[in-house]
Amino acid sequence: KEPGEENLSVQVGCHIEEFIEFLETVEIKGKTLPLELIAAAVRAIGEFADDLKKGDAQIRITPEGREQALDALCDLEVTLNGVAYIAGFDKDAADQAVLASNDAKLVDGKPVLKPGGKIGKPEGWKAPDLSLYA
Repeated sequence: KEPGEENLSVQVGCHIEEFIEFLETVEIKGKTLPLELIAAAVRAIGEFADDLKKGDAQIRITPEGREQALDALCDLEVTLNGVAYIAGFDKDAADQAVLASNDAKLVDGKPVLKPGGKIGKPEGWKAPDLSLYA
């Protein structure tokens, strides 16, 4: 994918989708907002992600917001690696398995894009076995 506002919107939509997938794997205990409010927020954010991926909504990083956006992305990476470490995951090995699996999605060295800009999975593609690293 090439840099640009359209691809940025799709990538942010994919990022949000993955975060929602993570939230769906955790059990929530203790004092928090009512679960139905959390579920409603997750649904709304998921719909926003879908709109970004389909091109029904677009985002852009303003020139004056670039440094803060980069800082936030770096902080996201640091905190997600911290979550993986504290959870006892072998994230480095899992990253390598996911990258190899993503490379297997390429056909003749190029991604096959689905409507909405997500990379499709060619016939015979298999997800990596992350149970080895969890």
